[in-house]
Amino acid sequence: MTKQPPSESGLKDLIVSHIRQALRRYTPIDLARTLSAQYNIPVKLVRRSIKALLEENRLVYTHLLGHSFLEISYRRPVDVGGGVILAPADAACQPAPGQVWIRIAPGAAFGMGDHATTRLALQLMSWSIGEQNFLGDVTNARALDIGTGSGVLAIGACRMGFGKAVGTDLDACARVEAAENARLNELGNRVQILVADLNLLSGSFSLILANLRYPTLTALRDQILELAAPQALLILSGFREHELPGLLAAYASDRVVHLRTQVENAWAGIAMLKSA
Repeated sequence: MTKQPPSESGLKDLIVSHIRQALRRYTPIDLARTLSAQYNIPVKLVRRSIKALLEENRLVYTHLLGHSFLEISYRRPVDVGGGVILAPADAACQPAPGQVWIRIAPGAAFGMGDHATTRLALQLMSWSIGEQNFLGDVTNARALDIGTGSGVLAIGACRMGFGKAVGTDLDACARVEAAENARLNELGNRVQILVADLNLLSGSFSLILANLRYPTLTALRDQILELAAPQALLILSGFREHELPGLLAAYASDRVVHLRTQVENAWAGIAMLKSA
């Protein structure tokens, strides 16, 4: 039996999903040929859908060394998973029940949502705080985002119910942008952005977020556990899937329970619970 091609909307979703999950960048013709071969869809049909996605601003071109590549567009609201919607500053906000909207202005800081590690951290946060409700009522609890970048994770924590969040970063530009994004989300009085000296922080945190590379995550292990309150959630991302065993070994302890792992494009993120 001949397989029927997907509907127009189904093909568009397939194209977006393929780009999001791809381990490499695609030019339009490369993507059309790849999907045509994999799903027996005419190349012309795929290219027509790519053109429509560009016109709808769901995809954008990036240019490198004379080539034009397709990327997910963050010039319009995008669901990054777990009901978390990342939106540009001027987007109309119409959240559906259960959705979490975060506005992020374009800037130089890492963490707009266009990288898999940011999405993984947001998805794990939504799962552990919202779906599984490991922490219960977090209205009076504090979250810590180490290496906050654009501030998206600290903002997300407050959007998911945390009373306060602290974001730290070494980069002065990132700190300015993160503070501006907090104000953009009307959270300027709840999100505090500081220089990244963890030794100067006082008290403990019920949620610790760290979207950092593997060597940094392992080096900060003792400080992260020291800053984590009893029954605190730890959400780590920014490392490669093949580094997962080493990271789990580094954090292995009778005080730490591994809750969940998520992977995207060979990047990984984990949620853990500090039991005491």
